[in-house]
Amino acid sequence: GDFWLSSYILMENAMRDPRGHYLETFCEVDLSAFGRNIERIRQWVAGREIILAVKANAYGHGVVPICREAVQHNVHRFGVATLVEGVELRDAGIDDEIIMLTPPTLEQVPSVVYHNLSPNIVNRQLAEALSAEAKRTNKTIGVHIEIDTGMGRTGIMWYDAIGEIYSISQLPDIRLEGVFSHFPAADSKSKSDVEFTQMQLRRFSDIITSLKRGGVSVPVVHMANSAGILAYPIIGEAVRPGILTYGLYPSDEVKKSIKVEPVMSLRTRVVQLRDFDSGCSIGYGRTFITQHRERVAVIRAGYGDGLRRALSNRGEVLIRGKRCSILGRVSMDTTVVSADREVQLNDEVVIIGSQGKDRITADDHARWTYTISYEILTGISERVRRVYVKNGEVIEVM
Repeated sequence: GDFWLSSYILMENAMRDPRGHYLETFCEVDLSAFGRNIERIRQWVAGREIILAVKANAYGHGVVPICREAVQHNVHRFGVATLVEGVELRDAGIDDEIIMLTPPTLEQVPSVVYHNLSPNIVNRQLAEALSAEAKRTNKTIGVHIEIDTGMGRTGIMWYDAIGEIYSISQLPDIRLEGVFSHFPAADSKSKSDVEFTQMQLRRFSDIITSLKRGGVSVPVVHMANSAGILAYPIIGEAVRPGILTYGLYPSDEVKKSIKVEPVMSLRTRVVQLRDFDSGCSIGYGRTFITQHRERVAVIRAGYGDGLRRALSNRGEVLIRGKRCSILGRVSMDTTVVSADREVQLNDEVVIIGSQGKDRITADDHARWTYTISYEILTGISERVRRVYVKNGEVIEVM
């Protein structure tokens, strides 16, 4: 009744892009839910600063609108992975601190300094190049130094960290803004992973204590990612949540200490209804053959939109609040699903999100495709427009 009517009106507005086009496939990003997630995390971390992870287009949510909304919730430090991501935020007028969590290449040093990004420094060569460029352009560059306490990826090895950090902090025109580390397994409850995470915390804590004793001033110390926030004591003045702010938990095992709500939904439309006789093949590779007379719906979303091909013959979507199975292979632009007699042309199809009393989550997609929710969210492609909703009203389409 009213629910369908109001959601239909909202959809009609949402589907109408400012260019006058109607969108059949789009991502709805609920900025109100995002704001509530940030406030709940802030309450939990009691006064610590939030460094918001917005890499990979804010986990698929659209980096510029997400950062603008975060600023309204008093977030003033952002974590990106690449130079391109940092420059995109600067071009959009974001002048808060932007930390490059992945080290830049040497060729990128002039751009990093020019755009006033705070790079992750992991070796002396990079530090000296940044110092020279800052001196050449009459600037001071704020940097963060990553300590590898057990991630085994980027960073300065923990047992070399104190000397390296001291020597880098002495370079001209370099301002040590932060020191950080990262957990590989804070989202796991296995005994060995818990012990490993606790050992990482001890290593990191000892290094920070030694630095302070040695007179090295570190304004911002940060280690806790989403899992670290939920499950472990927090070291330092700041936390670095990502997935949690977007309303998902880092794993099934992790304590859900903070209640968060999913921010994104992915929707499309039914573009054709078909009635197939028994023995008809559906889709590429003929992997699905009808066993009886069967009604199906063709939906306008495929792996070119981020609907994983691994969902072939196993995933589900929602139409009119009911689950419909994916039949045959997911194509680039379309997918065929089971449909009952109630389904009509142009019906809304929910790929991720809720409809009626049911909900399909990015975690469901991750389970069906043997991956993690992060890969599902960041895999929603560029051609899918993001529709931003706040307090139930569409405020922007990108």
